[in-house]
Amino acid sequence: MDAGNLRRALARRFSREEATGLTLTVGFLACAALVVLFGLLAREIPVSGAGPQDRAVTLWARGLTLPGGAAAGRAITFFGDSRFVYPATGLIALSLALRGRRVSAILFFASVVGGGLLELLLKYVYRRPRPDLLPLLVRVDSFSFPSGHATLACVFFGGLAAVVFHVTRRRDARAGAVAGAALAAGSVGLSRMYLGVHWATDVAAGFLIGLFWVFVCGTLTEVFARRRRSSP
Repeated sequence: MDAGNLRRALARRFSREEATGLTLTVGFLACAALVVLFGLLAREIPVSGAGPQDRAVTLWARGLTLPGGAAAGRAITFFGDSRFVYPATGLIALSLALRGRRVSAILFFASVVGGGLLELLLKYVYRRPRPDLLPLLVRVDSFSFPSGHATLACVFFGGLAAVVFHVTRRRDARAGAVAGAALAAGSVGLSRMYLGVHWATDVAAGFLIGLFWVFVCGTLTEVFARRRRSSP
């Protein structure tokens, strides 16, 4: 393909008429990049224990000064707990559906539930023990990699941001949704390291899984919505 044909092909792909194809292309590339990053991360993780960087980040996180100490860490981590995320997801999805936002409700519900199930599956694939570097400040009884709280926080708050992208094109609203989601999910991930129950790589893997599933659900929902609007 010569330069002229390549330019015309790219112009068609990024035109308004090809919006559905563009959405699929961007979504596919984002998901592929996240899968590659997760694979690279998982390949470097030892069967037990952690590398020096993991240990250094864990020690740094425990050294943070939180107002309220361990109680504050437990309060923050609750927003990535299944006991909060799943009931809140059901209520938000129901509220969206009752307001006539059925596609958004499906996007949000599928993002959270699908991401949670994928995380559980991967825990039993990798079966990584919990960190043993510091005393654990909360009780845990499952495997460590990937972090379930980080995954659930990412799909919950990231799913909410995806809903904002779906219902409005206002740049300020979208930017605020992304910033809020990043702050909320990041705080939950940091709290898991502070409490001593996850290595940094566990949290990073949880975020990658969460972002992957949000992109999958967001891309498919946007394509479905575009085709529904264009159908007679």
